Amino acid sequence: MTICQQEGRILFEVADTGIGLPPERERLTEPYMTTRTRGTGLGLAIVKNIVEGHFGTITFFDREGGGTIVRLAFDTAALKPLAGFGDAAGDIDDVRPSELTRMNG
Repeated sequence: MTICQQEGRILFEVADTGIGLPPERERLTEPYMTTRTRGTGLGLAIVKNIVEGHFGTITFFDREGGGTIVRLAFDTAALKPLAGFGDAAGDIDDVRPSELTRMNG
């Protein structure tokens, strides 16, 4: 996983070396969409809902050499009210990527 800050955004990228994205990639975050024989197809729909509830976006890319890259991007200005950052707690723009896991427990 890669975590970085870029132009007022926090970016999380996760890459795998699996089979890659399915042909129906634009439908990956639709409820009940699945490419597996088991499961409900709700996992990525729930993730998308949570990410968007935090003013973020989720995108999927093909990984060079095979696999998938998932990128979550969050606007730091939009996150301030949600994270409780402000005058008393400091500024979310000052948070280092290594501290992000500590913010969420």
